[in-house]
Amino acid sequence: IILQGPPGVGKTFMAKRLAYLHSGKKDSSKIEMVQFHQSYSYEDFIRGFKPDLDGNFRLKDGIFYSICERARNDAENNYYIIIDEINRGNLSKIFGELMMLIEGDKRGNEYEVTLTYSKNEGEKFSVPKNLFINLHNLQSMFIEYCFLGFFLEIIFATTLATFSGGGELRINLVELFLKNSNSFL
Repeated sequence: IILQGPPGVGKTFMAKRLAYLHSGKKDSSKIEMVQFHQSYSYEDFIRGFKPDLDGNFRLKDGIFYSICERARNDAENNYYIIIDEINRGNLSKIFGELMMLIEGDKRGNEYEVTLTYSKNEGEKFSVPKNLFINLHNLQSMFIEYCFLGFFLEIIFATTLATFSGGGELRINLVELFLKNSNSFL
Protein backbone atom coordinates (compact mmCIF):
# COMPACT_ATOMS: atom_id res chain seq x y z
CA ILE A 1 0.00 0.00 0.00
CA ILE A 2 1.19 3.52 -0.75
CA LEU A 3 -0.18 6.22 1.52
CA GLN A 4 0.13 9.76 0.22
CA GLY A 5 -0.92 13.01 1.77
CA PRO A 6 0.33 16.13 3.48
CA PRO A 7 2.07 15.95 6.87
CA GLY A 8 -0.19 15.40 9.84
CA VAL A 9 -3.12 13.65 8.13
CA GLY A 10 -2.48 10.35 9.92
CA LYS A 11 -0.64 8.22 7.36
CA THR A 12 1.49 6.45 9.98
CA PHE A 13 -1.49 6.01 12.30
CA MET A 14 -3.52 4.59 9.40
CA ALA A 15 -0.69 2.30 8.27
CA LYS A 16 -0.51 0.59 11.66
CA ARG A 17 -4.29 0.30 11.87
CA LEU A 18 -4.43 -1.22 8.38
CA ALA A 19 -1.86 -3.80 9.50
CA TYR A 20 -3.91 -4.61 12.61
CA LEU A 21 -7.09 -4.83 10.53
CA HIS A 22 -5.45 -7.07 7.92
CA SER A 23 -3.94 -9.40 10.52
CA GLY A 24 -7.12 -9.50 12.59
CA LYS A 25 -5.35 -8.58 15.83
CA LYS A 26 -3.42 -5.75 17.42
CA ASP A 27 0.11 -7.12 17.58
CA SER A 28 2.91 -4.57 17.30
CA SER A 29 5.56 -7.30 17.45
CA LYS A 30 4.80 -8.16 13.82
CA ILE A 31 5.22 -4.59 12.55
CA GLU A 32 8.49 -2.76 11.87
CA MET A 33 8.74 0.93 10.99
CA VAL A 34 11.63 2.69 9.29
CA GLN A 35 12.13 6.18 7.90
CA PHE A 36 14.33 6.60 4.84
CA HIS A 37 16.76 9.53 4.49
CA GLN A 38 19.62 10.53 2.22
CA SER A 39 22.23 8.54 4.17
CA TYR A 40 20.17 5.36 4.48
CA SER A 41 21.73 2.45 2.58
CA TYR A 42 21.56 -1.23 1.67
CA GLU A 43 23.88 -1.92 4.60
CA ASP A 44 21.28 -0.42 6.96
CA PHE A 45 18.17 -1.90 5.37
CA ILE A 46 19.25 -5.35 4.13
CA ARG A 47 22.68 -6.36 5.43
CA GLY A 48 26.15 -4.92 5.72
CA PHE A 49 29.34 -4.64 7.70
CA LYS A 50 29.04 -2.52 10.84
CA PRO A 51 31.61 -1.76 13.54
CA ASP A 52 31.19 -3.41 16.93
CA LEU A 53 32.29 -2.07 20.33
CA ASP A 54 35.75 -3.62 19.90
CA GLY A 55 36.39 -1.74 16.64
CA ASN A 56 35.97 -4.82 14.46
CA PHE A 57 33.58 -5.00 11.53
CA ARG A 58 30.86 -7.62 11.65
CA LEU A 59 28.19 -8.58 9.15
CA LYS A 60 24.89 -7.33 10.57
CA ASP A 61 21.37 -7.96 9.32
CA GLY A 62 19.27 -4.89 8.62
CA ILE A 63 15.63 -4.26 9.51
CA PHE A 64 14.23 -5.61 6.23
CA TYR A 65 16.32 -8.79 6.31
CA SER A 66 15.37 -9.35 9.95
CA ILE A 67 11.61 -8.98 9.44
CA CYS A 68 11.79 -11.23 6.38
CA GLU A 69 13.44 -13.93 8.50
CA ARG A 70 10.85 -13.51 11.28
CA ALA A 71 8.03 -13.82 8.72
CA ARG A 72 9.67 -16.82 7.05
CA ASN A 73 9.98 -18.61 10.42
CA ASP A 74 6.36 -17.83 11.36
CA ALA A 75 4.37 -18.59 8.19
CA GLU A 76 1.13 -18.79 10.18
CA ASN A 77 1.13 -15.01 10.77
CA ASN A 78 1.43 -11.92 8.60
CA TYR A 79 4.22 -9.37 9.10
CA TYR A 80 4.34 -5.74 8.04
CA ILE A 81 7.03 -3.17 7.34
CA ILE A 82 6.07 0.48 7.17
CA ILE A 83 8.52 2.64 5.24
CA ASP A 84 8.07 6.35 5.89
CA GLU A 85 9.54 9.09 3.69
CA ILE A 86 10.54 6.64 0.98
CA ASN A 87 10.99 9.60 -1.37
CA ARG A 88 14.02 10.77 0.67
CA GLY A 89 16.05 7.62 0.10
CA ASN A 90 18.03 6.44 -2.91
CA LEU A 91 15.94 3.36 -3.70
CA SER A 92 18.46 1.50 -5.85
CA LYS A 93 21.11 2.11 -3.17
CA ILE A 94 18.77 0.85 -0.42
CA PHE A 95 17.04 -2.10 -2.12
CA GLY A 96 19.86 -3.22 -4.41
CA GLU A 97 19.14 -6.59 -5.98
CA LEU A 98 15.92 -6.89 -3.97
CA MET A 99 14.06 -4.26 -6.00
CA MET A 100 12.14 -6.90 -7.94
CA LEU A 101 11.40 -9.01 -4.86
CA ILE A 102 9.08 -6.40 -3.37
CA GLU A 103 6.55 -7.16 -6.14
CA GLY A 104 3.70 -9.30 -4.86
CA ASP A 105 4.16 -11.95 -7.56
CA LYS A 106 7.91 -12.29 -6.90
CA ARG A 107 7.61 -13.59 -3.35
CA GLY A 108 8.68 -16.95 -1.98
CA ASN A 109 11.59 -19.33 -2.51
CA GLU A 110 11.11 -19.61 -6.27
CA TYR A 111 12.52 -16.05 -6.62
CA GLU A 112 15.61 -16.39 -4.44
CA VAL A 113 18.59 -14.15 -5.11
CA THR A 114 22.15 -14.02 -3.83
CA LEU A 115 22.69 -11.04 -1.54
CA THR A 116 25.57 -8.61 -1.98
CA TYR A 117 26.77 -9.56 1.51
CA SER A 118 26.26 -13.26 2.21
CA LYS A 119 27.22 -15.08 5.40
CA ASN A 120 27.77 -18.39 3.61
CA GLU A 121 28.69 -19.25 0.05
CA GLY A 122 25.56 -20.12 -1.88
CA GLU A 123 23.26 -18.39 0.60
CA LYS A 124 20.00 -17.31 -1.07
CA PHE A 125 17.38 -14.81 0.03
CA SER A 126 13.72 -14.24 -0.83
CA VAL A 127 10.89 -12.11 0.51
CA PRO A 128 8.25 -14.32 2.15
CA LYS A 129 4.65 -14.16 0.96
CA ASN A 130 3.42 -13.22 4.44
CA LEU A 131 5.34 -9.91 4.53
CA PHE A 132 3.39 -6.80 3.52
CA ILE A 133 5.04 -3.49 2.68
CA ASN A 134 3.51 -0.06 3.28
CA LEU A 135 5.14 3.05 1.82
CA HIS A 136 4.60 6.71 2.71
CA ASN A 137 5.12 9.90 0.73
CA LEU A 138 6.05 9.06 -2.82
CA GLN A 139 6.47 12.58 -4.15
CA SER A 140 8.84 12.04 -7.07
CA MET A 141 7.33 11.05 -10.41
CA PHE A 142 10.17 8.56 -11.00
CA ILE A 143 9.50 6.79 -7.72
CA GLU A 144 5.77 6.85 -8.30
CA TYR A 145 5.99 5.24 -11.75
CA CYS A 146 8.52 2.72 -10.50
CA PHE A 147 6.38 1.57 -7.58
CA LEU A 148 2.79 2.24 -8.60
CA GLY A 149 2.47 -1.12 -10.34
CA PHE A 150 3.45 -2.97 -7.17
CA PHE A 151 1.10 -1.35 -4.68
CA LEU A 152 -2.40 -0.08 -3.97
CA GLU A 153 -2.24 3.69 -3.59
CA ILE A 154 -4.36 5.66 -1.12
CA ILE A 155 -4.22 9.43 -1.46
CA PHE A 156 -5.45 11.00 1.75
CA ALA A 157 -6.55 14.27 0.20
CA THR A 158 -9.11 12.55 -2.03
CA THR A 159 -9.52 9.11 -0.43
CA LEU A 160 -9.13 7.59 -3.87
CA ALA A 161 -7.35 4.29 -4.31
CA THR A 162 -5.81 3.78 -7.75
CA PHE A 163 -4.79 0.35 -9.03
CA SER A 164 -1.97 -0.21 -11.48
CA GLY A 165 -4.44 -1.53 -14.05
CA GLY A 166 -6.08 1.89 -14.15
CA GLY A 167 -9.16 1.01 -12.09
CA GLU A 168 -10.29 3.16 -9.20
CA LEU A 169 -11.91 2.36 -5.90
CA ARG A 170 -13.35 5.19 -3.85
CA ILE A 171 -13.23 4.51 -0.15
CA ASN A 172 -14.38 6.44 2.85
CA LEU A 173 -11.52 5.64 5.23
CA VAL A 174 -13.31 6.94 8.30
CA GLU A 175 -16.37 4.80 7.61
CA LEU A 176 -14.18 1.78 6.83
CA PHE A 177 -12.43 2.00 10.19
CA LEU A 178 -15.49 2.82 12.26
CA LYS A 179 -17.22 -0.29 10.92
CA ASN A 180 -14.28 -2.69 11.00
CA SER A 181 -11.58 -1.74 13.46
CA ASN A 182 -12.94 -0.22 16.64
CA SER A 183 -10.80 -2.62 18.68
CA PHE A 184 -7.67 -1.49 16.80
CA LEU A 185 -8.07 2.26 17.31
